[in-house]
Amino acid sequence: MATNDIAADRAPALWHRVLLPTGALGPGKIALMRGIAATGSVSAAARRLRMSHARSVQLVAAINALGAGPLILTRTGGGAGGGATLTERGQAVLDAHARLAAVVAEAAAAPLAALTEVLGDPPRQG
Repeated sequence: MATNDIAADRAPALWHRVLLPTGALGPGKIALMRGIAATGSVSAAARRLRMSHARSVQLVAAINALGAGPLILTRTGGGAGGGATLTERGQAVLDAHARLAAVVAEAAAAPLAALTEVLGDPPRQG
């Protein structure tokens, strides 16, 4: 599916990624962290996001490498079952990112509306 197909039924929006000296923090990593917080599981969060387990494991490693300590703690499966939780630092990152996203969205609203108006409505393909 092309990007245009995905965005065709959505209102214009701005997406951002934070580039840090240790890596990037963008929508995919944030969504995975939110999913882990909601489900208590990397696998369940990946399923919700339609992400492969292998990709989710890669992202957890990348997320944990962003800061001075882990943002996600994982427990391997077995008889007692596995699981994952955000650390206090991980939750603080999610909270700070939400505040940043709100500020960015507010600051971008008028320029985004102006850009959308200048672009006009694209022809519908059918």
